[in-house]
Amino acid sequence: MLPFMLMALLATVQFGKYFANLQELAFATRVGAEEAARTAGLSTVEGDPVPTNVVQAIDQQLAAFGLTRRIIVLEHNVGGTPVSLVEPTGAPLPSKLSPVPPGKYVRILITVPKADVMPELLKVFGLHLAGGCKTTTLSTVWAYEK
Repeated sequence: MLPFMLMALLATVQFGKYFANLQELAFATRVGAEEAARTAGLSTVEGDPVPTNVVQAIDQQLAAFGLTRRIIVLEHNVGGTPVSLVEPTGAPLPSKLSPVPPGKYVRILITVPKADVMPELLKVFGLHLAGGCKTTTLSTVWAYEK
């Protein structure tokens, strides 16, 4: 009975930590989207780097809970057609994104390794809940304000 109770306790802690980290990651996407929405002169060249002020705002939020490995994609249609900017330069761009409401917008996507947001507390029981999915991606869409 004790091993089962220990496993239930560790599962509760693991999922609690995972969901708390997802909230922090979601907040980082909102901070980045808000910063991008106020950034004038966004590049209209596919694959260009994300503006430094947006990267710094996101990295500051991610550093607050210990994340340093990430891919940031800033999609926008400020120039009339959707364009994706990426940080670090050369990182893969997402293939298909969900539709957005009409009007000018910015969308921030942050992808992090799942191992960085989900602790492996149940590993001692042979359970790897991160499984085959290696990354976690969250996004936020914001109206462009400039």
